[in-house]
Amino acid sequence: MIGILAALFVAALVVGMGVRAVRAPRGQRARAAFGPLTGAGETYQELHTGQRGLHDSVVESIAEQEQRPGRTDADGEGSRD
Repeated sequence: MIGILAALFVAALVVGMGVRAVRAPRGQRARAAFGPLTGAGETYQELHTGQRGLHDSVVESIAEQEQRPGRTDADGEGSRD
């Protein structure tokens, strides 16, 4: 009985990923199909290790850059010889 339920679960995942891939715009199909799996893996890693995931780290990094912008190309243009 558990084997049948596991097979149905896997079949539902495959069908769901297929539907997401077909509906996604061309060039983004793999990302759309596997996005939920990567999100679930990242959440599992966050819960298992207690560390932030990549998405949260990127969002925090962008927020820090907006608060205090770093050096830009225009900063040193006048001092070049």
